[in-house]
Amino acid sequence: MKKRILRTAAVLLFSVLLAVSAFLSPLLGSVNRTAGGTGTTAGVQTKTQTENLETGGMADMADKTAEENAKPGEQADTAGKSETAPAENAPEDSTYGVGDGAENTNQSLRVTVLGDSIAKGYSGDKSVHIECYGNLAAEQIASQNRCSYVVENYAKNGLDSTGMNEKILTKEEVAESLQDADVIFITVGSNDLLNECKRVVQEILNTDTKFKSADEALKVLQDAVGENPFLVLRIINALANWDYHSFEVQWRQIMDTVLSLRKEDAQIIVTDIYNPVANIELPSTMNQVVEGIIGNMNQIMEDHAGEYDYSVAPLSESDVCEHVQSDGLHPDQTGQRIIAELVTKEYEQVQQEAGKEE
Repeated sequence: MKKRILRTAAVLLFSVLLAVSAFLSPLLGSVNRTAGGTGTTAGVQTKTQTENLETGGMADMADKTAEENAKPGEQADTAGKSETAPAENAPEDSTYGVGDGAENTNQSLRVTVLGDSIAKGYSGDKSVHIECYGNLAAEQIASQNRCSYVVENYAKNGLDSTGMNEKILTKEEVAESLQDADVIFITVGSNDLLNECKRVVQEILNTDTKFKSADEALKVLQDAVGENPFLVLRIINALANWDYHSFEVQWRQIMDTVLSLRKEDAQIIVTDIYNPVANIELPSTMNQVVEGIIGNMNQIMEDHAGEYDYSVAPLSESDVCEHVQSDGLHPDQTGQRIIAELVTKEYEQVQQEAGKEE
């Protein structure tokens, strides 16, 4: 009788052990994979972070990770802005990445981009994505410094210098981005010229037509000049009398604001203006006037570089004009790479000079 009871008890105990083992096995396997397979786990997290970034969820994921990793009795510090992610109120065009050979991903190179459609990376073909020069340059600089990077891009299609002062630099999130930035890229001025061209065409042709773009206005102008060549003289005279002082006032206001907000060691790099109508067939005399206007605008930028402590990337001396989209105005991907190389070169030169002074 005792033996039968012992056998029954043994069978029951064995069954209980099997059940417990089956229950614990998945948990133990998960712990082992986490401890012994760190590379796999890290790879999955990196992919998840990238996917969250693309959907705007990078900051939320960083907060959740901090909370999960917090030790008992400790509270995760998620109130501050992550050094390796865009701010919660950053624009949709914000980008996060890691430079080649990055060793320090805890501290990021923070880049703020201000400007027009060139800085935004405008693509006339919605099926073609064009990476803006700010992202390309940030990746190059981050690779040199072996760190991660964050780009907050506040560029806006069609923006001129007045719009920069009234619509962009008045925003609180832009001010915060400038205060945190290590590098600031600024591209503006082309639309000041193009808007003046549209205004002059409307005035000369005596039309109330609201041209959607300078390209549209210039094509209408071409047709009108074909019918009446003497219109060219009136247009040249109107453009030649453009008030550069107004652009200079707006430019200095931009730089006053940026300089008042930037960190002491932040580097400001502006791009000068290349001829946005170089690929549009215009009378040679009119082209000369446009080139003269661009030269004067670029000189204004150069004249104030020392006063506001910024560098000028010379787009006007590059071959960006040869790498534009079908509209003849906006840089294609090769054009954006050229601009990225120019601003990166300016960054490197300033860094080298600073190193010599030390």
